[in-house]
Amino acid sequence: MRLSLSVQIAAGLLAGLALGLIASATRFDPLLQIATGIEPAGTIWINAIRMCVVPLVVTALISGVAALGDPRRLGRVGARTFAFVFGTLLLAELLGLALSLVTIPLAPVSEQTAASLRAAAAAGAEQISQQAGRVHGLRQFIVDLVPPNPVRAAADGQLLPLIVFSVLVGAAIGSLQEESRRSLTQITDSLVAALIKLIGWVMRLAPVGVACLAAPVAARFGWEAVRSLAVFVVTVVAGTVIFATAAYAPLAKWLGGVRIAPFARAITPGTTVAFTTASSMAALPTMMDSALNTLKISNPIASFVLPLGATLNRPGSAVYQMCAVVLVASLYGVTLGPVEYVTALATCLLMTFSVAAIPSATVFTTAPVLLSVGLPVESLALLLGVDRIPDMFRTGLNAIGHQVAAVVIARSEGETPG
Repeated sequence: MRLSLSVQIAAGLLAGLALGLIASATRFDPLLQIATGIEPAGTIWINAIRMCVVPLVVTALISGVAALGDPRRLGRVGARTFAFVFGTLLLAELLGLALSLVTIPLAPVSEQTAASLRAAAAAGAEQISQQAGRVHGLRQFIVDLVPPNPVRAAADGQLLPLIVFSVLVGAAIGSLQEESRRSLTQITDSLVAALIKLIGWVMRLAPVGVACLAAPVAARFGWEAVRSLAVFVVTVVAGTVIFATAAYAPLAKWLGGVRIAPFARAITPGTTVAFTTASSMAALPTMMDSALNTLKISNPIASFVLPLGATLNRPGSAVYQMCAVVLVASLYGVTLGPVEYVTALATCLLMTFSVAAIPSATVFTTAPVLLSVGLPVESLALLLGVDRIPDMFRTGLNAIGHQVAAVVIARSEGETPG
């Protein structure tokens, strides 16, 4: 029986960590040379992922925004849905940031380890320093959102202004006549599909790539990095559970007008499918069935809010990405200030709209969030290796959010969800 990719990646991570930890503990020179000598193979793999980030972000954003059509035609339901999505995503980001600022310091790394990690990322030091050097005050931050040259922004790795440009292009395409809009969206949809296929090919090498990156990290830094990863996973899981109970449950009760116990039973099938498959899209048919037949939401509301939510509303990704920012900053000994956190929050808010429907897609879209505050994307290899559990929990939270949005919007339109 062929093992799933997530199991293969976990096995690759464990193999790499075991090799590196044994080399670190024994200090056996030949073993250390093997553990550190395989790093170039891992660097090639992470470069292949980075190669796809900019084109995937641009095409996915343009495609997603254009598919919504003319924003003026969204009407009242669209405006309320977007307000719900933006509000809950911002709350999820703030929760992830607050939790990680409390928990990540519980597993600190020494200055020597942080310095070694920074040296390990020397291959990307020039780009990272360029990104860090662009962090200015709030006024300059707002000015920089509009790129004078989008191509130059892409080449320089200025992801946030490039994202703004992509959203504006998508909105412009959405405002065109139906025939023109359809032809352009077909092109962007095809490009997104091709890039996802390319990432799928790259992901086949993930077990080897993760092992080749984990081994030298463990060899150089020992148990400190491993301990920090464990705290990170627990923090993400705790964040999703807290947000579901402390934010979504009250919203469903107060704004959706539903009783929590019957509502929880109604959304269990869709949430379970999302949790086990780590895909909101895979759970969409089940969520639609529950909304129409159990919650008694009208077809127009369910057919609009649930697919839109599955496309745009990803609070689990928001929690995860802010936790990742704090973790990577801690591992690499980088001190982030208020401006950097605001930058990360803004980038994260936009990136949650461009998460592709592929396993561990949130990890890949974390790259622009890290780059926006000058953190190395090489760290994503470690996050990817332990991503299966966070992926399930954040996708489960996303599915809960889609269904809470449906009952809230339905009630705002005068319906009485069951």
